[in-house]
Amino acid sequence: MKLLRIWLLLSILLSATAFAQHVELGVFANYSHIDQPNTVSNLVGVGGRADFNLVRILQLELESAYDFKYPHVTSIQQQNGIIVDVSKLGILHANAGLKVQTRGGSFFAFVKGGVNQYRTEAQVQTLIATPTSITTVQLPDRNYMKGILYPGAGVGFHAGPLGIRLDVGDEIAWINGSANHSLRVTFGPTLRF
Repeated sequence: MKLLRIWLLLSILLSATAFAQHVELGVFANYSHIDQPNTVSNLVGVGGRADFNLVRILQLELESAYDFKYPHVTSIQQQNGIIVDVSKLGILHANAGLKVQTRGGSFFAFVKGGVNQYRTEAQVQTLIATPTSITTVQLPDRNYMKGILYPGAGVGFHAGPLGIRLDVGDEIAWINGSANHSLRVTFGPTLRF
């Protein structure tokens, strides 16, 4: 009896996997517009994703991306010199969730959750006019992680196993007790098999 149950369970799982019939892998260019004070607003990076069919219109999606560090420069002019503050921010995105798509896979919506790791660097330079001197202070790097919710939608086109995908979403991160909304856009090729 126990062997019959195992055989029945394996038959159901294998038939569900055969019905699902594909895995999709992709790489992409990533654009993020974040709204945090004293940081660069527009970040660009690269990433990759893997989609696994659960049923024909529902997929499990795993994704990771890295936005490169870009400088944000502010300066304050004082009576005898200038203080220049240079800060850099890079973001590592890691999330997973569900994607619902049309039967052909052309249009889809998704909801994912995960974490972002924010990597910051900061440096303060003081330029004094008389006598001329430059002082540079490198502040300690700060890395911190925040939970995210990432709903969005997109479009994908396929010709056989090759495809291309564009999606847009609202990456919501909880920073300092409030929800920060960031526009996030990805675009890149996919391989379906």
